[in-house]
Amino acid sequence: MKYLIKVSNFIKKYKTEEVIIKDLVIANGITLLIGKNGSGKSTLLKAIAGFIKYEGNIQLNGKTAYMSEFTSFPTDLTVYEFINSLNKVSKNKITEKEIKNLLILFNLSNKTYELLSSLSKGMKAKVNLVQVLMEKSDIYLLDEPINGLDKDGVKCLLNYLDKSDKNFVISTHLLDDFKSLKSEVVNLW
Repeated sequence: MKYLIKVSNFIKKYKTEEVIIKDLVIANGITLLIGKNGSGKSTLLKAIAGFIKYEGNIQLNGKTAYMSEFTSFPTDLTVYEFINSLNKVSKNKITEKEIKNLLILFNLSNKTYELLSSLSKGMKAKVNLVQVLMEKSDIYLLDEPINGLDKDGVKCLLNYLDKSDKNFVISTHLLDDFKSLKSEVVNLW
């Protein structure tokens, strides 16, 4: 079987808990990771992205881009300055038109010259999505991407995912919000 991500004998130990995943194969397309708090969804995404140490083996067929559930942006930059700065330092720059299209997609065009620090939680969540989607990657790892989004923001994301030919691994507690997508579901309960 052709796989996008293959996880075997994965163990991540914390002080009072540990995450164990014996075998997991993720194929191309959209995969939803579901499970209760502490089941290992975020831990697994961070491990796949290479941000944490773990025991076991993770094999990838491609480059990853990771979006954390929690946003942390510089307070003294506008949305445009932030996105443009990220694009300048990226190995795989996107065009100005591609940036504009992402900002339009997430209804951020009228916010481009506002300071990041002045944005609502939902607007920051949209900027977080734009900053990861502007990366040219084979695998997009999205940790709770609808957290903080209003109904229109969720709809924008779902439309993007539905039309995309990219590969996504998405952690969520809210499976119902993704029911319109053709996806595989991996339960980490």
